[in-house]
Parts: sequence; structure tokens; C-alpha cells
Amino acid sequence: MSNRPVVRTTTGATVTLTIELSNIGSWGPDCKIDQVYRQAREEAIGRINRAFKDDQRGVRILGPVVVKAISTDVELRR
Repeated sequence: MSNRPVVRTTTGATVTLTIELSNIGSWGPDCKIDQVYRQAREEAIGRINRAFKDDQRGVRILGPVVVKAISTDVELRR
């Protein structure tokens, strides 16, 4: 029989994910691009916070929030 002590351990894990959210909103042709970036960032953070509202423990946003503005040409009608 061994006289060595037995150590009981528990193991946890942390997972870091990169996610993409689309269909954040739409802005008209007169909207300034800084407003698009600001509002898109706020909406994305709000969506994540709402998704995890029942379990706030251990959920946080790490790193930069990257916003890519996607614009389309609007036909000029006279």
C-alpha cells in the first residue's frame, strides 16, 4: 500500500470566442460615418449583453470591437 497523499482537484476552463454580428442596422445616405461606427458598436455590445443577461458571471467582451461599415451606392435621381 502506498503512503502517498491523494490530492483531489477540480478543473475549470475559459474559452475565448470571436463572433460576428450582422444586420446591426441601416443608415441613410446623409448619415455621417462616425455615427454609423458608434451606433453599430453600441448595438453589438447591447446584443451580447442581452444574450447573456441571465448569466452575467464570467461573460465579458475582450479586445477591440471591430466595426466594418458596408455602404452601397444610392442612385441619384433628378
